[in-house]
Amino acid sequence: MVKRFYLPIRIHFGPQATEVIPSLLAGFGKRVFIITDPGVRSAGPVDKVASILSNAGLETEIFDEVRANPHQDTVYKALDALKGAGCSCVVGIGGGSALDVGKVVAALATNPGSLSEYQWDGRQFEHDPLPYVAVPTTAGTGSEVTRAAVIIDRNMKKGIAQDKLFPWAAVVDPDLMRSVPPFVTATTGMDVLSHAVEAYVGLGASPVTDGWAFEAIRLVGKYLLRAYANGDDMTAREGMALASTLAGAAMDQGGLGVVHAMAGPLSSIYDMPHGLANAILLPIAMRYNLIAAPERYADVALALGIPVTGMSAREAGLCAVRAVEDLVAQMGISVNWQTYGYRPEDAERFADEAMKMFMIKNNPRKMSRQDCVVLFRALFEGREDLF
Repeated sequence: MVKRFYLPIRIHFGPQATEVIPSLLAGFGKRVFIITDPGVRSAGPVDKVASILSNAGLETEIFDEVRANPHQDTVYKALDALKGAGCSCVVGIGGGSALDVGKVVAALATNPGSLSEYQWDGRQFEHDPLPYVAVPTTAGTGSEVTRAAVIIDRNMKKGIAQDKLFPWAAVVDPDLMRSVPPFVTATTGMDVLSHAVEAYVGLGASPVTDGWAFEAIRLVGKYLLRAYANGDDMTAREGMALASTLAGAAMDQGGLGVVHAMAGPLSSIYDMPHGLANAILLPIAMRYNLIAAPERYADVALALGIPVTGMSAREAGLCAVRAVEDLVAQMGISVNWQTYGYRPEDAERFADEAMKMFMIKNNPRKMSRQDCVVLFRALFEGREDLF
């Protein structure tokens, strides 16, 4: 497989990194369009960034209507608001949903055509987007360092992956993550782990992405439970913020796999938060993939701090699976499927949708539709004996 590596992003990382945002936008006009969601706006990070911009003589227009699993209509509403406000640069503040909407809005502002053309027809963005600064407020998606944006359309999570979608800059400030609630810390943290593990074991892995993914796994193993237990533990917050950025870069350059392919319909049909979907799928996918990449999963165990000396690769890989299962259990991550309207026939329907996802081709174990049905049944019924 031909390996690809391209990461043209200015990354500013660390406490108080938000202070550099005005300098990043220097020369791009005086009006800044901020894209965020209602929860992040009420939690304080948006006001903090807006104040920094105001003190630097910049005016802001805030769009705070992004929801989890955003649809096309949100993109168009934000685009209309940007044009109406006459803004010449964009700052996305929030989790992956806000950051992805920001990418697409910045690109559509300077390019002709509809979003559907870029999502479904393979149209390429011809012109550079408006300058876009991505500011994550969770240690989760890593969207601040990727060339992808995922928007729901036609009842499917449909991604766009183009170089024009790379942000102009990423500003990763752990201070903005202090107020994230424990359950969100848990599920977004598991999202980080899923990115790192899938990038490490996937067919597109390379020595560069291996280094980033391995370190991200190590950081999650060291700091996720600490951040979950005490959100004011800023050492843990900073460790998870770094893990998120490293895992985001690794997945963007190395690809994902069955976890994200199966998470797609859980989010687009059930409207399940992306991090939660990945959290409950990761242990199942690891068990399924183990026979295809035992040595890689043994490395995952090593990164998680598990002593594997004297074990076979398969034994060590199983230890990694059990460690991830234990991590999910310790943070109380579980799903009541009835609240999502689960029906037994959903396994077939969801498998059809998952098999359409491009990232499934990067999975280390070649998956058939029937395998996918079985994994969904195992997920819904809580049965490991099915595979």
